[in-house]
Amino acid sequence: MKRNKGCKKYIELSYVFFIFIVGLYLRIWYINNVSTNPVFDFQTYQEIAVNIFSNLGHTWKGAPIAFQGMGYPTVLGIVYKFVGNPDVMIAKKFNVFLSMVTLVFVYFVLIKVTKRKFVIYTTYTITVFLPNYIAYNNVIGTEVFFTLLFVMIILVQVYDFDYRIKYPLLGIFIGVAALTKPFLMAYPVVIAFIDWLKNKEIKKAGVLFIVTFILMTLVMSPWTYRNYKKFGRMIPISYNSGYVLYINNNAYNTTGAWMPLEDVKAPQKVKKEVTSILQKKHVKIAHEIEPIIKKQAKSWILENPIEFFKLGSLRIHQTFFEGAWDLDAWTSNDTQEIDEEYKKWDKEEQCFYVRNKNFSRAMKDMIIYILNSFGIIYMLTSIKPILVALFKKDYKLNDELLIPAVNTAFFMAVDFVYEGQTRYNFPLLFLFAMSMAVMIDIVMKAFQED
Repeated sequence: MKRNKGCKKYIELSYVFFIFIVGLYLRIWYINNVSTNPVFDFQTYQEIAVNIFSNLGHTWKGAPIAFQGMGYPTVLGIVYKFVGNPDVMIAKKFNVFLSMVTLVFVYFVLIKVTKRKFVIYTTYTITVFLPNYIAYNNVIGTEVFFTLLFVMIILVQVYDFDYRIKYPLLGIFIGVAALTKPFLMAYPVVIAFIDWLKNKEIKKAGVLFIVTFILMTLVMSPWTYRNYKKFGRMIPISYNSGYVLYINNNAYNTTGAWMPLEDVKAPQKVKKEVTSILQKKHVKIAHEIEPIIKKQAKSWILENPIEFFKLGSLRIHQTFFEGAWDLDAWTSNDTQEIDEEYKKWDKEEQCFYVRNKNFSRAMKDMIIYILNSFGIIYMLTSIKPILVALFKKDYKLNDELLIPAVNTAFFMAVDFVYEGQTRYNFPLLFLFAMSMAVMIDIVMKAFQED
């Protein structure tokens, strides 16, 4: 019996190792064979990282900047220094390394969170081969880096060990993640909420919140102090939230998505103040506009709750139900060479190429639609047990339900209020794969019992 269990475990680990190696190959192949150009935020990250490499500090266009979280470009700049070269291919190789470490941590999360073999190996396989998790290694962006930090937080969260080490460690990881994605500053509340639903020990959850919040703040504090010295006011991480809130929530926004700052409807006084500042500075370094436009955005939301709800709903749609267009836009957007070749082909060859391209996009779209749908349905079906747990003293929930459901709700709430983009679902995709696997496993076992 023991020999059979040992053999089975060996087969399982061999499978995990095998697809890990295949996943590594696919990621290396993609960054070496698919060409892309950094644009928009991705170009800004690269420019800041190059400045850090060149001992110019966290600057952009010759000026200090805190428009986005500093975590990723700072780490990338340090990597460039270590390697001695700020070439974009170094960033892509660094992404591959981070991605593979993430896969290892995802596996350890899975074997701790659930005992369902089907869930463990189905989720792990999807995570390894998911097109998004392969393609984004080609992008100089926060997606791969932040997802590793997010998985590390969950990993520490689900394993039981000395709280004197565990709680500070969580706070440190949350702090680093918040420096990358500032909305993670709210995560101590989320992590304490999950802990309370799991253990029903209010004091323990309270201590967890206090310790993680303090350690998170300590991690952030050098950057906050830097911002105070550079900009003359308290900016915990970035001055981007007011800008995002303003352009995405106003009377002229019809999509819930980005729109030009100058096209936003606002009182003449606000428009005049903003225009005056932007005549002297680029919006990314014009920190002075944030207090002005954030106040206006909040005012509009309070005065127009129904329209805000519509825009928030549109943002949820853009994040979870717009397919995988971002893979073409960000991970493989350098098409100059293929465009030149395309002109030389005959009509049949052109049609064959376009048909295959459309087929590939359709398959990626369907994968994302399926995963996102399962993830959101899983969250919705978890509302009832969570509500019951809120009011029943001894009713406890497990990580298998809480980790996917509560994290999905948290990320959706952020997207609903601020901004929706397809790439914002990236950190949740492995949890959506787990949600899907759990639901399928429950259905299969129900049929087996019948």
